[in-house]
Amino acid sequence: MSLPPVWHHRSVRVAGVDGRRGGWVVATVDLSRSPRLESLDYVAPLAPLLEQELAVIAIDMPIGLSDSGARECDVAARKLLQPHGTRVFPAPPRVALAHVDDYDAACRASTAATGKSLSKQTWNLLRSIAEVDALAADPRLVECHPELAFALMQGHPVDERKKTPEGRARRLDLLRRWLPDLGDPAYGDDGLDALACAWSAARIATGTALTLPAGEVPSDDAGRPMRICA
Repeated sequence: MSLPPVWHHRSVRVAGVDGRRGGWVVATVDLSRSPRLESLDYVAPLAPLLEQELAVIAIDMPIGLSDSGARECDVAARKLLQPHGTRVFPAPPRVALAHVDDYDAACRASTAATGKSLSKQTWNLLRSIAEVDALAADPRLVECHPELAFALMQGHPVDERKKTPEGRARRLDLLRRWLPDLGDPAYGDDGLDALACAWSAARIATGTALTLPAGEVPSDDAGRPMRICA
């Protein structure tokens, strides 16, 4: 299943966004002719990005949040990325967003809702997830996952870890198939991930993106779609 194309939007620009300590790395790509990287920047906060003329903003951060267990989209994404399914972190339940400053309280809320606690890694994302949640009524903001994007670019998951020289070189090679003039992006693997998110944003804009789960997409209690697009 794919999302419908959004070329009726007057913009032919898209953005890919990846979280980075204290803010976000944003890759903006112009699709008016052949894809061209406009900018790769660090921004904080995220809200001003939504004031730009962008058709799609694909972000590597959970948007729809379940309070009743694992999200179908996460399960499907892990399956597609096997044997590297652990690259998809479990999304926290929505009730945990009330406890961005208290790890123990967030764990108690998660356990009460789902029967499972939160890892410190997941809890550390809560503030960023809450920032995105406050903006998620904008339909241009769509959840994606860079490792799914790289897997689709290549035809199978990338075996090399992204923080290794081999992993960076492989992902950069895949991105250059889409953006032939791409140099050596800044911001380490966050820069590569933002560019991969922009690749997914372009596919969403043209109606060619993969949407997980297949079929009807469930929504959370706030009406946010629990889906990952790539």
